[in-house]
Amino acid sequence: MSVPPPPSYSYQPPGPVNQWNPNPPPAPPVLNPFAVTSLVTALLCLAPLGLIFGVVALVQISRKGERGKGLAVAGISVSGAVLLLAGLAFTVVDFRVWTLPARSDAGEVAQRGWTSLSSIEVGDCFNPGSWLPDRDSPPLGDAGVELVPCEEPHRGEAYAGFTLSGESGFPGRDAIVSMAWTRCGKLFLDYSMDPQAFGRLQSYYFHPGQRDWDAGRRGVLCWVARPDRTELDTSVRRDASDLDPEQLAFLSAMKPLNTEAILRPASSPRQDLAGARAWAGRMAKAQAETVRLLRAAELPGAKQPVGQLAAELDRGLPFWRQASEAPDADTFLRHLRSVDQHNGVEHLSRARALLGLETVGRPA
Repeated sequence: MSVPPPPSYSYQPPGPVNQWNPNPPPAPPVLNPFAVTSLVTALLCLAPLGLIFGVVALVQISRKGERGKGLAVAGISVSGAVLLLAGLAFTVVDFRVWTLPARSDAGEVAQRGWTSLSSIEVGDCFNPGSWLPDRDSPPLGDAGVELVPCEEPHRGEAYAGFTLSGESGFPGRDAIVSMAWTRCGKLFLDYSMDPQAFGRLQSYYFHPGQRDWDAGRRGVLCWVARPDRTELDTSVRRDASDLDPEQLAFLSAMKPLNTEAILRPASSPRQDLAGARAWAGRMAKAQAETVRLLRAAELPGAKQPVGQLAAELDRGLPFWRQASEAPDADTFLRHLRSVDQHNGVEHLSRARALLGLETVGRPA
């Protein structure tokens, strides 16, 4: 009797549930990408883009039934708030500080713009603000300034820079002011050999304070402006390349006197008689040197007025020497008035006209 073979069984793992569900649930709606982009750009302060993306997202969501309406609304709300705040700030904030100056290939300022004080270079023309510092002004740190092409109206022009050295510790404000005042005054005539061509000018400077010194920032920037706050409309730079031989000889002869005149003490003789007398002594030596150079210069185009100028300045020398020994401020000032009577200004004007050294800026 044969025995039939046992029945065979095979195991099959169960499939997905919806394999037996004839009506599976619908898939969730797709998330609209513009909704996400709207919120992200709004949070990144790209408010105009966030607003645009949010509106596009709402339109597509309404038409296609996509998800993301909340994200789109949030993006629009954040963008609107940012734009509103920006609009309010625009009425009280000067956004010119966001405009950077542009320089030409030669390094000159070609387009005005706002930058930090430390970015000023020698030869740059700029607007320091509504103020002008005096000799005793505090350091300005890293204040903002507007660089301007020199052919456009401007307040100041940087003409020299140097670094203070020789001191391990902060030498004190008075010492720094004294060093900056003296050295800037002497450097100006290296930059502009003919300051009289531009009317009345005053030398200023930016100098380091205690915190700058401790941080290793010890630079001094010398600059020039009109003390009456009017603007310049050209660069005051004038070196030998801008002059013919006679002009150069005449201005070189005048340089000792002009240099020392720039260094006139800020304090009156009533405040500092010793300082005034010391300056008068230096003026006597500088004027004597200018007289010597004028007499030695070959200036056939203006020989007569130059000779008369030298003679008049020579007559004024004894009064400078007497001022340097004055016992009191009243005597000092009396000698100074005598000096003024021998300044030779009429002969100076004639010589300049004959040599072609006309005033191109605002007259003094």
